[in-house]
Amino acid sequence: MKAYIDSSFITNPLGEYLKWLKCKTVYQLRYWGNHLRIGYLSKVSNSNFGRYNTLGAQCIVSNCTLGDFSYINSFSFVLNAKIGRYCSVGPNVKIAPGKHPTSVFVSTHPVTFNNQPNLVKNYCTEPKFKNHQPVTIGNDVWIGANAIIIDGIHISNGAIIAANSLVIRDVGPYEIVGGNPAKFIKKRFDDEQIKYLLDTEWWNRSEEWIEANIARFWDIENFVEPTLATV
Repeated sequence: MKAYIDSSFITNPLGEYLKWLKCKTVYQLRYWGNHLRIGYLSKVSNSNFGRYNTLGAQCIVSNCTLGDFSYINSFSFVLNAKIGRYCSVGPNVKIAPGKHPTSVFVSTHPVTFNNQPNLVKNYCTEPKFKNHQPVTIGNDVWIGANAIIIDGIHISNGAIIAANSLVIRDVGPYEIVGGNPAKFIKKRFDDEQIKYLLDTEWWNRSEEWIEANIARFWDIENFVEPTLATV
């Protein structure tokens, strides 16, 4: 059996601070000029960023991609996720935290189907169940505090996930969902307005265009007009 070292004996505040400082320095230098900000004691690995991204304090972000202006608030745990532009992820959100088998396999305990390194002992030498699947999140999505989005979910552009929700099914464009499990509540706009927003793809416009047209964003009736597409 492989040796398992209990690293908690040597974990200390100074060591955690130095690891965070190294992570913050490496990533913010790598994205120098893109204005990346990594909050206190957040851990980042194998992830890519756009422009003006912010991570709050004590987040864990691994195997992720964040589009321009998207942020993740404090104490969130985000794995294996592709997140579009202008997304807002609230505090204490869990995205793709991993799955356990619910049928066919006799046991739900990972020592019987996986060889993950955080377990002291494993019965398997190779994984027999895929317990991590990527999550895809569109643009202009708001995910409320304490929400959980399970592995393999797709959340479309403009959607809102209510606070404290458990998302176990895909979410359509500009839908608002909430509850445990999350259910459809309503659409943010009517179908014609949603189609216009999806066709326009304002999130792909330049920063200069958005700044020049920012007053239009304050009322959907003002935004959705024929002249906008040609401005």
